[in-house]
Amino acid sequence: MLAMILQRQGRNVLVIDKGTHPRLAIGESSTPTANMVLASLARRYDLPRLAPLARYGTWKTAYPHLACGLKRGFSYFKQVPQTRFAARDNHANALLVTANRSDQVSDTQWFRSDVDAFLAAEVQSNGSRLWEGVTIDRIRRQGIPGQDRPVWRLTGRRDGHSIEVTATFVVDATGAAGIMPQTLGIGRKDDMCRTNSRALFGHFRDVDSWHEVLVARGCQTASHPFPCDHAAQHQMLDEGWMWLLRFENGVTSAGLVMDANRSRLDPRNAPELQWQQTLARYPDLDDLFRHATLVDPPASLVRTARLQRRWRQIVGEDWAALPHTAGFIDPLHSTGIAHSLCGVERLATVLEHHWQRPSLPTSLESYQQTVQNELDFVDQLVSACYVGLNRFPLLIACSMLYFAAATTYEERRAAGVADLEFLCAHDQQLRAIVTHLTDRLQRVHSEAEVRAFCDELAAAIRPFNSVGLCDPSVDNMYHYTAAPEV
Repeated sequence: MLAMILQRQGRNVLVIDKGTHPRLAIGESSTPTANMVLASLARRYDLPRLAPLARYGTWKTAYPHLACGLKRGFSYFKQVPQTRFAARDNHANALLVTANRSDQVSDTQWFRSDVDAFLAAEVQSNGSRLWEGVTIDRIRRQGIPGQDRPVWRLTGRRDGHSIEVTATFVVDATGAAGIMPQTLGIGRKDDMCRTNSRALFGHFRDVDSWHEVLVARGCQTASHPFPCDHAAQHQMLDEGWMWLLRFENGVTSAGLVMDANRSRLDPRNAPELQWQQTLARYPDLDDLFRHATLVDPPASLVRTARLQRRWRQIVGEDWAALPHTAGFIDPLHSTGIAHSLCGVERLATVLEHHWQRPSLPTSLESYQQTVQNELDFVDQLVSACYVGLNRFPLLIACSMLYFAAATTYEERRAAGVADLEFLCAHDQQLRAIVTHLTDRLQRVHSEAEVRAFCDELAAAIRPFNSVGLCDPSVDNMYHYTAAPEV
């Protein structure tokens, strides 16, 4: 998307990709924030073919061949080891939070192999070049006679042939590879992250429906604001959680995210054995996958090391990293697509207004500070929820910090407030509230302390709660938190 925008700005753009499309990728769950930014980028930079991706209804009309899933919001269910799920009074072991008022304006689950291939084709049809299957062997800055500024020189191989590229500016969108920070010897600061988790995931067919399981059990699904499978579904475990994202082509993205502070990894165990051992502790989840087959990657589940990663520096005078390269925290709140799009928007604005001007380094430094601040805030919001993994009321309360931040961002953006940071990470009052509450969590132990903390949190976020969060009368079934329509 950034390549298309820069081409619209008159730049000569080359996208270099180590892989080829289509291919497996995760980071699949859109949010109202992501949709708002995407719609804005499509309007601002005259990219009308991107605009339908901002809503489920327009996506299905314009691109029925691109697989996606309907996402009405977020659903959470607390699983207990060796125990079948049984709905409790007042939905005490479930939480559903609506993000959209209807299917037509809903968010989507992005089947990334289809969507990324579509975007790759759009890059080329918009006038930029895309080189796939490229291996870069060396990146260096080099002066050129007659030019004031050095250029980047990239050498490598493509289709068995040597290549050499020169560039005045490099954007690093390589994600975990972090090719520019690696090349420049920039240090990492992973140890500064509060969250400490790892993941095990893949794409499956024939995963059973959790909604149908609840119906068969006689659970009160009529009070659900939407079918719980039409969501970023979270099955909360004592040692972590499982995501379930369902696409309309019959594929389900499923992953286990394990809290490394609660669950040790034995690297001698194959990923499949770890998966089976975890599901065996939770009989309902085991049943969901009784007929399931792994389809992508076909040979084995993907198992990660620690998910959290941060670079100490993400810009230079002639390069910058997008947010997913700058760092990553955790998929718990589906922040990936939205944060990436916010980074695209911010970096595109910097390059639009400061390209080859003396103000560019200062503007890039400001971009760096913003992205780092946003990652810090996401880390606070996520790590708070991990504290409540085996105390569901505490988890629900801590998730309200994220929903307060997200809905405040969406409302302010819809009202035209300028220069917002992702999730209002720049708002000092909000940050002070979150910092105080997350520090308080370390002293919350007894049930009475949990209740007192939940009450304190509800009172503290009141200035950022216009959608009825923390309302005990709704019994954890939130119908009315929808963002302004894009």
